[in-house]
Amino acid sequence: MKENNGSQINTIIGPQNNITVEMNMTNVSSEQECTNQCRSSQHGDIITAAITKRGISDSDLCSFLAYTCCRCESVVDSDGRTALQVAASCGRLGIVRWLVKCRHAEIIPRDIESGYTPLHRSIFYGKINVAIELMKLGASITECDNDSLTVLEHAMKDGLKPDRSVIVGELYCWGSNTNNLLGPQQARLTPEMLDIFHKEHLGEQVQQICVDQFHTVIVTASGKAYSCGHGQGGRLGLGDEKSAVIPHNIMFQSNQKGEIISCIQAAISRYHSIFLCSDGNIYTCGLNTYKVLGQMPPPERCLVPKPIKKVSKEVAGVCAGPYHSVIWGPEALYTWGLNAGQLGHKEGGKGKDQQFILMPKVVNIVGEVTISQVVASTGATAVHTKKGDVYVLHEYLCRKIASKQLDVVQITIVGGKLDFNLLSHEISKEYSKELKVAILISTGNVLLWQESDPQLCRCMYSINRAVIARQIHLNLNELLLVTDYGEAFKGVMKPRKKKASPAEKPQKVIEKSAFHKFLEKDDCIMITLQKVSKIHRALCIQSDPKGKDYCVIQAYPYRNFEFPEMAPSEVKQNLELCLEEADETDDIHDIIFKIDSEKFPAHKYIIASCSPYLARLMEEKKQKEIVLDVGKPEIFWEFLHFVYTGDCELTKCCEVKNTKLRKLCIVKQKDEKIEEIAKLEEENGFKFNEISAYEFYKKNKENKENEEKEPKNLKNPVRMLHEMAKRLECSELQKTLNTLDMEGFIVKHKYNCNYHNKPLKFDLNAHQELYDVTVKCKDDKSLKAHKCILSARLEYFNNMFSTRWSGHKTSEVTLPFPKSTADALLEYLYTDTLSSLQNKEMEHLFRVLILADQLFVVRLKEQCELLLSNLITLKNAVNILAFAHSYNAQKLKYCCMKFIILNMAAFLESRMLDELEDDLLSDLSDFYFQEKEQVWCRVITPYSTAVSDEIVLSIASAFPVSLDEQVQSCSTTKTSQKEKKRRSHKSSTSEKRNSSFSDHPDSVIQFPDVPETAEVTLDIRSITCNIPNRLKSIVLATEIVENEGIESDYTVLGSSSELGASFNDFHDFPQLSSPPRPVGNIALHSKSPPQRTDSKHKLSKLSQKQRKRLSSESIAQSPPAQEHPKNPWKPIPDITDNITPKKSTINDIISDERKQKENLMKITSKLLLFTQMEDKAIEELHKFYNTENVAEEIISVERVNIGAVAAPVWVPKTK
Repeated sequence: MKENNGSQINTIIGPQNNITVEMNMTNVSSEQECTNQCRSSQHGDIITAAITKRGISDSDLCSFLAYTCCRCESVVDSDGRTALQVAASCGRLGIVRWLVKCRHAEIIPRDIESGYTPLHRSIFYGKINVAIELMKLGASITECDNDSLTVLEHAMKDGLKPDRSVIVGELYCWGSNTNNLLGPQQARLTPEMLDIFHKEHLGEQVQQICVDQFHTVIVTASGKAYSCGHGQGGRLGLGDEKSAVIPHNIMFQSNQKGEIISCIQAAISRYHSIFLCSDGNIYTCGLNTYKVLGQMPPPERCLVPKPIKKVSKEVAGVCAGPYHSVIWGPEALYTWGLNAGQLGHKEGGKGKDQQFILMPKVVNIVGEVTISQVVASTGATAVHTKKGDVYVLHEYLCRKIASKQLDVVQITIVGGKLDFNLLSHEISKEYSKELKVAILISTGNVLLWQESDPQLCRCMYSINRAVIARQIHLNLNELLLVTDYGEAFKGVMKPRKKKASPAEKPQKVIEKSAFHKFLEKDDCIMITLQKVSKIHRALCIQSDPKGKDYCVIQAYPYRNFEFPEMAPSEVKQNLELCLEEADETDDIHDIIFKIDSEKFPAHKYIIASCSPYLARLMEEKKQKEIVLDVGKPEIFWEFLHFVYTGDCELTKCCEVKNTKLRKLCIVKQKDEKIEEIAKLEEENGFKFNEISAYEFYKKNKENKENEEKEPKNLKNPVRMLHEMAKRLECSELQKTLNTLDMEGFIVKHKYNCNYHNKPLKFDLNAHQELYDVTVKCKDDKSLKAHKCILSARLEYFNNMFSTRWSGHKTSEVTLPFPKSTADALLEYLYTDTLSSLQNKEMEHLFRVLILADQLFVVRLKEQCELLLSNLITLKNAVNILAFAHSYNAQKLKYCCMKFIILNMAAFLESRMLDELEDDLLSDLSDFYFQEKEQVWCRVITPYSTAVSDEIVLSIASAFPVSLDEQVQSCSTTKTSQKEKKRRSHKSSTSEKRNSSFSDHPDSVIQFPDVPETAEVTLDIRSITCNIPNRLKSIVLATEIVENEGIESDYTVLGSSSELGASFNDFHDFPQLSSPPRPVGNIALHSKSPPQRTDSKHKLSKLSQKQRKRLSSESIAQSPPAQEHPKNPWKPIPDITDNITPKKSTINDIISDERKQKENLMKITSKLLLFTQMEDKAIEELHKFYNTENVAEEIISVERVNIGAVAAPVWVPKTK
């Protein structure tokens, strides 16, 4: 053991350099032995081991680091790691900030083992919040580790690969765009989505993209072809020669049957376009200078695609070059155009007619072959056969450049020389380039054949990692390739070193096999790769021949997730409860049906929606009570139950349990007959055993005759209900009962009869004469509705229209939202669906979700979340996530986070996560770790050699480092600028709802204002909730309360005068944020409204420091002047009491907070029924003691004071 005199840390080095740390608690000194030049690996081991501890806060660890070593930010441990690297690996966000901002730690140090930077390690261990913070602090995402992997590539390899079966996606473009090949956008250095195409043609999925010098053709999965660029000669196929900046649809001539022709494949060149269509024909358009259209007679130009003469063999694909066209199938290859050596035909004469092949002509390839792939360039045509041979048609020859290549996936070709005698010198010089053929094999390797080096050579890449190609493309300057991970690269080919001549070779060199030669670096072609940014799901890459404009088809962002299960529909339960709770004394029902002696309160609109007969009857009589003679009361109740809920007991295939319905059944048991005889004896006043047999049979015969007069089917409750449905014209009930019958006490389906009821829906526009409530909107527009539906479906309206809130006076409802938002709410309340919102804008869905959140309409909120989850894209995912976090839309938040982690590389590169709040980033980081199985095993467990918690805490208490103050002092300017940009989110629903209990009775229910349509944007600063940062200083909270007056546009739930003065004297109720009311200071009860200077009171949760500061400020203030009582008998409080409050310990504060929370739970869980009973009791006691007219004594009646109550604060749930 080595012990340093005067030091605080004793280090014990074991046999394997395992370091154990001991602390001399009695000799803790503020002096440190090391200096600013310290490089002790022992200090590094102590620091990194301490950071792995999980029970210590960041601030305490920062104090320990600063105390342990003067260069805690720079020293490395025995494994070559710095404190910043280990903190990033463990997700210690506070330590990372402190080390970089305050200790100025190097942000890109590499560890010895893998060459990982702190940013690499944060991604590797799944600490996304730390990675975002490091990028904010200046860490570069282009740094590579020892495996040549950047941070984005680490995230990519932990993610998904594009499915090889997917061939459609979105179109991304970049380049000079000198000829408007890429739409109306300007020149771009990085790929951007072609928004103008995807917005103009919604739902179209790009399947093929062709790019040339003057125009572009897009083929979609639906079979449509679009073109844009210069239209000279009709190459666009749009019917004119005008240029098209935006891609336009190419129309093909319909066939004789009138069928719509769709495009399967397209090929373009400088002057013309060629299309393979669904009817089997080949269509061409453009300039025909070199007879490339194949139409007879040869036109000068063709402005729209026209078919050429069909060939005898099957056609599988088309190709195009500037001077020729190609169509091919498995059995034949056809070429036509200028015969300059690239067609595969013999050299023609020098006459103009002999220079061109006007019609498709079969090319004779050596032997009988089956063609699998054909490509064409300016001066050559390449053919791949199923035998693995590759032929090149060039200079009037058919060359075999490869044989037995059975695993060929794709071939691409560029360049080639044409016959100089057939073209002008300038044209032939421009297009005479070296011929190159690239072959992609199934293993992902690329083979290259060049005219200057006529042998297949394997391509090697400049980056030190495996690159498995999925698709390739050649232009005159580069090799473009797409990898299996969806990356895109541009590669520049370097010339291969020439081999030494046989005379120069040493004689002792051993000849190697062909396999070893092939893998030699000197025998391979080196390609310098440059990764294309913002491409992460590439399927196909194309460019123009000169490599100035590029296009990539990217698969759609990964959406491998399902929306969580939604809450079940409650419309049936709501209306059933509305029917059962309907009473003659309530103010919501507006009709009473009387059958026999029973009364059935109901609602006109609901009844009229299902029964036209009752609708006419109610309109004719215009009475609140209507007597009906339609059958039994029990059957009518079942009818009402069906009208309200869509089913009843007699429409369910099961045994009838209702005793009243069982008595109506035709089947009678022995016990029932005995009971019937006893009932007859009681009605007739004699017993059957006391009369003669003659009289008994006579009475029995009369009873049977009476039974025979009644139809037997009326004894069946199902038939009785069916007859009632016919009389009351309820068609839906009739259709249901047509399929049912009853045997005994069991309801069952008839044979081969089955009918499914329609979903329970109501029409808002039906029975407009029964409108009884008006919904006023924020844009000065209004909607009419029915009170029964609103009160049945929503608790907010039920409380508003109930007796306590004087619902009979309420005929107007105010909602602080536009009419379109209120209309969506009413549609949901009436139909339980949101069909009208399917194609609505996202801002509208935001407003509907906010309204649903504020009114506690859970299912409506979840339906909005479902619609919004289908609209998530790379551009708006972060904004929607912030919105979902603000309004506690947990299912939408889950979908957003799932979408982000599936496409994490794209979000990291675009820096879109930088604006998220720390707590939301922490949630995202935890979710990333839970969802990524690859990251589960990457956890740094606490080191057994780390110092104990007691040592760290003792050092932190002796030499504290305030983490917040340090960071704040280091970044004052940056923080102030960020705070200016950030907009505070208005109070959430729950915060406002909780604070409303302490407000004036005229503002019992408060909700935050909702911005206008123009204000609801996708800017994250305008929708990000500021709830996680609500623990502000008390001064700031006071300023917000004073300066921000929120006026509620909701309808105020006014007090009811029928229930007594206690509702008019709401200020007697204790406020949730107020301290307990003193017993000795009791105010007189008065009906006059209270004089309140502070009409708005906003609750804010205070931290322990703020409460201490507030209490100290209140102590320092002078006590207010004693007020003389107006009543001489009123007791004066003793001024000597509580002059100097006792100091509270931490245990007292904790117990006090616990008690306040318990009191809050008691108040929030208290039923409204008990509150009403207490109010009534208080009112009766006031009347009994005549408190208003007694002047000799003070009598007050109030609830028992339970003590101080905690301020209710809405805390979002997290998974």
